[in-house]
Amino acid sequence: MLITPGQDTSAPPPPPPPPASCQTITVPLCRDLPYTDTVLPNVLGHATQEEAGSALWTFAPLIQVGCSAQLKPFLCSVFTPKCVSGAPGPPCRALCEQARAGCESLMNKIGLQWPEALGCQAFTSESCENAHGFGFTQPSGASCQTITVPLCRDLPYTETVLPNVLGHATQEEAGSAAFQFASLVRLGCSAHLKTFVCSVYTPECVSGTPRPPCRTVCEHARSDCQSLMNKFGLRWPDSLKCEAFTTESCEHYGVGTGGGICEPITVPMCQGLSYNQTMSPNLLGHGSQREAVAKMSFFNAMVQTMCTVDIRLFVCTVYAPPCLAGEVQRPCRSFCERAKRGCEGFMASFDVSWPAELQCDSFPEDKCVSEDSRPDMLNAEGLLAKLIAGGYSVRGKTLSLKTARLLLTLMDADKTRDLNVVEVFKLEHHVAVLRREYVESYEGRNPPSVTQTQMKKALSLREFHLDEETFRVLWDENRSEGGIDYDEFVAVLTKLQILRERFQAHRLSLPCDCQVASFSFKQFMESAII
Repeated sequence: MLITPGQDTSAPPPPPPPPASCQTITVPLCRDLPYTDTVLPNVLGHATQEEAGSALWTFAPLIQVGCSAQLKPFLCSVFTPKCVSGAPGPPCRALCEQARAGCESLMNKIGLQWPEALGCQAFTSESCENAHGFGFTQPSGASCQTITVPLCRDLPYTETVLPNVLGHATQEEAGSAAFQFASLVRLGCSAHLKTFVCSVYTPECVSGTPRPPCRTVCEHARSDCQSLMNKFGLRWPDSLKCEAFTTESCEHYGVGTGGGICEPITVPMCQGLSYNQTMSPNLLGHGSQREAVAKMSFFNAMVQTMCTVDIRLFVCTVYAPPCLAGEVQRPCRSFCERAKRGCEGFMASFDVSWPAELQCDSFPEDKCVSEDSRPDMLNAEGLLAKLIAGGYSVRGKTLSLKTARLLLTLMDADKTRDLNVVEVFKLEHHVAVLRREYVESYEGRNPPSVTQTQMKKALSLREFHLDEETFRVLWDENRSEGGIDYDEFVAVLTKLQILRERFQAHRLSLPCDCQVASFSFKQFMESAII
């Protein structure tokens, strides 16, 4: 230690300042938070709650207007931070970004700017988990409402609930903010942009709460559109940073366990097939459908000439492979060999060989796409994808593959195990009628379901007169918590209709007012095992 001449070395060093202590929040705007204690000084240097409260009061009109549900929690986390072991808890950056996104446009309209002292880049995500305790909760009593925002009116779901994660309290406000993406959506820079944008601004209403956006969908949309945005001097908005979202609901958006995500087919040659969703990169590594189109030009002439009709579906299953629930489906080796045989003669006449990247030995023999030479036909998997894409769901609850197979069995008049255009139309009408009945009559319960009394009435209206024992078995096999849900409701009525039609096909013409059918044991087993 350096000793200055004349310094009194016997004097003890000055004591350290006493540690800050927690104090009950007295600032009126922040007295109804999930936490009750604060500690000062805060990050803005206010040493007393009187000083902090006076500065915070300038934001009172914005809080009362409700431009963002996140504004008040964020401001209080700055001016009266939560006391954590005697230290102030840091504000959450994502909370700041969402509060700013909801209120900045309103502030600008009245000549105000977002304060530099509250720049969101100055904060971190360190405490954002705790922010979910109060900044991201949905107000009680929120109700579903039909989507009116033009950009989001043709989604698989039709109802939303507000405020959204950015704090927009009305669809007019949400639609105005979402309009900034309209041009990018029209330009088609990403097949996932519209899905993500609408999941943020008009989130799907699920039992009165908004379905959260998916981080994976956000990342795909941002990655796909970033270069185009840069060309126009645009930046991905800070309020929509993908890191602020989670993968909690990603499965609903068609994201597979490995992070892959389905997207609508835009390749012209591959539209109108028995599937309408694909995934990039494809089986040959092309990073986008646009790149795949350029590489497929060689096959256009082959499809339009004397090649077997197998070639179109086969080529598409490679360049725009079917995607179901985030998982890609590969063509079968036997399918490849049929397509190759059907085109080799034509290709040889032009001294062209079968492409090396399409060697059939590279494809599997099971769990794969087999022949489907009729593009107007749908199998059960394709039918399910079509129903999901067509919006035949209820508050995010889609029909299952098991129910899709029952629907196919009901409508498959020619027993080919797939449906033509007319059969698909009849099936969609059948499902639409059942969906409308479910939504109008049964969905209002919590959880949404059909009660025993309602189910008996639904069966009676269709002249399915079951005795008590038979009904009890049917009920016990198909009910879940609270009753029978949407998927099982469709499945039960479809199964009974199948049995009725099989009975009618074997009905005897007898001189009596009775309904009797003649079955062999084999026919009985066929009808019972669906």
